[in-house]
Amino acid sequence: MDAAEPASCRPALSPSVRDAEPQIASALIHNRDGQYLLHLRDDIPGIREPGCWSLLGGAREPGDRSLEDTVRRELREEAGLELSAPEPFAVVTVSDDGSEPASVQVYASQWEGDPARLPLTEGVMLHWFRPDDLDRLRMLPSTRDLVRTHAADRAAVPSRTVRHGAGAVPHIVGGHLYLEDPAGRVLLGLRHHNSAFAPNTWHFLAVH
Repeated sequence: MDAAEPASCRPALSPSVRDAEPQIASALIHNRDGQYLLHLRDDIPGIREPGCWSLLGGAREPGDRSLEDTVRRELREEAGLELSAPEPFAVVTVSDDGSEPASVQVYASQWEGDPARLPLTEGVMLHWFRPDDLDRLRMLPSTRDLVRTHAADRAAVPSRTVRHGAGAVPHIVGGHLYLEDPAGRVLLGLRHHNSAFAPNTWHFLAVH
């Protein structure tokens, strides 16, 4: 990858458009390993971010009821990808050289999968990257900053363990030892006759 920042990937931010309602939606897709899914765009003159790594997404169309509809539609069309519960993360303003600044609504969503299996219809490829990889990629600095901001936010939030309902996490409080000799005989222990649990019974050796 070209480590130098190409002219076509340098943003020209304009404060005047930051208050405008976004008409573009992008997806900041991450996995449980802390990687982010980036899209290598075609290197074609006249398109935004040619030859750059970017987020999947696109412009709002008349049939879209919301920007969430926009990002869902774009991902289905571009990569056959269905997002699970995308959440608004940030609004950013980007511009290529000579183009009008654009306000973009960015949605964050988690996805676990192999991007090589997705039916990509636009661009060159999709690939997982860690935040530490981004300096060697050709991409907008604003995209790089966005990924790192999200990664820092995730690192600052302690993980929570679900302890109720269908997602309850089992806690192992003991174990049993199975010992068998070459003749197939299994070693068992005989509980004491005064034991509070199953007295005078043979059992596997256990630890608690």
